[in-house]
Amino acid sequence: MYKRRARLTFLSSTPDLAVRASRIAAALGASWIEARACPVGTTATDCDLLVTLDAVALAACQAPPPGCRHVHWPLPLSCTDSDIATYVESLVGGMRLLARLDASGAPNA
Repeated sequence: MYKRRARLTFLSSTPDLAVRASRIAAALGASWIEARACPVGTTATDCDLLVTLDAVALAACQAPPPGCRHVHWPLPLSCTDSDIATYVESLVGGMRLLARLDASGAPNA
């Protein structure tokens, strides 16, 4: 099902939050996800999923590039790594489930 790892871009009004989210996503979903952080106002390119992390980022979010989906994870700026990991684990769990449905595995990196 998956030919390559999904490219995620995290946007937050607080750069530290986006960096933390990308680091956690890369660690927990290494076989499934390539993650990066971008500051609010940056145009996301070359990504499969654009993730806004706070209300300011959501309000400032531009339309995602063609072929990219947008989701909003409403995290408080003071969230813990565990809070972020909960969202990431749900995303990766869904990817594993879809791959299992067609008897495939993690994509080749």
